[in-house]
Amino acid sequence: MSKFKKSLFLITLLCIALAFTACSQKNDQGIEDNVKATVNGKAISLEEYDDAMAYYKDYVEYQFGEGVWETEASKGLTYKELYEEYVMDEMTKSLLLVDAAEKEGITVTEEEKQNALENFKINFQNDEEYKSFLEQRGMTEEFIIQELAKETLINNYITSKIDSLKPNDDELKDIFDDMKMNMQVKASHILVDTEEEALKVIERINKGEDFAELAKELSTDTGSGANGGDLDYFNYAQMVKPFSEAAFALETGEVSQPVKSDFGYHIIKLTDKIVNGEITVESEKDKLIEYYKMSKFEDLLEQLKSTAEIVIN
Repeated sequence: MSKFKKSLFLITLLCIALAFTACSQKNDQGIEDNVKATVNGKAISLEEYDDAMAYYKDYVEYQFGEGVWETEASKGLTYKELYEEYVMDEMTKSLLLVDAAEKEGITVTEEEKQNALENFKINFQNDEEYKSFLEQRGMTEEFIIQELAKETLINNYITSKIDSLKPNDDELKDIFDDMKMNMQVKASHILVDTEEEALKVIERINKGEDFAELAKELSTDTGSGANGGDLDYFNYAQMVKPFSEAAFALETGEVSQPVKSDFGYHIIKLTDKIVNGEITVESEKDKLIEYYKMSKFEDLLEQLKSTAEIVIN
């Protein structure tokens, strides 16, 4: 299985676990009872949404401790608020792809259903563990097959749209250059919550204060902060785009202006830059094709969203 297809499987596997792609029954007026959202007329029930949120609540509290669900996670938002947006986005995305597949007459064979079930069972050590999984969640194997069929339908649709796409040499070269695939940099950063705080940090650096000591004192990224902000060497694709764009544009020893990302505001100091002449478009061709297809998949999603009727209650 290619990296692209593996990533598609990961995108849709969560839908199976949470079972949020099933449609509820409509009443005589065609209006859904207890509807959280509709995507081109297909409904996500409030129960499905609540089940998904309960799953994430359990996950977050397992990771970070009981009672943290409604405590601050980032930028003044609680874990609950962060996941409300994420869960709804994932649910609508899944239903959007199912709808698009059905409209194009994409189908799933019985053989594909059985293969999907066998691949799903691989996640369990034995049949007893699999049966326990079903019992704990009140699911039947028929329901699992039904959900797997929907996810296979999505994958078949995406494959029909994306798999045959072949980038030309110029497109591959553009991706290679944009992602600076023959380059690694070493950088340190200080992460703060606001631009105002970032500007004050830069002012202190310009007055001669030590970057590493300021990182230890001020950075909300406590992991790197304890090491003076050091992030070691990284590739362009390893960091969020705004961070990489800024870091790779710096000269060695240079400190950036405030860089905004979803995590807050970064002050970045570049400490080293390495160019590997052995890494070329040809040596990275397979990886470049995967990036190309993922980009086209994102474009497809945006196109579907732009023409869809999505109503969130």
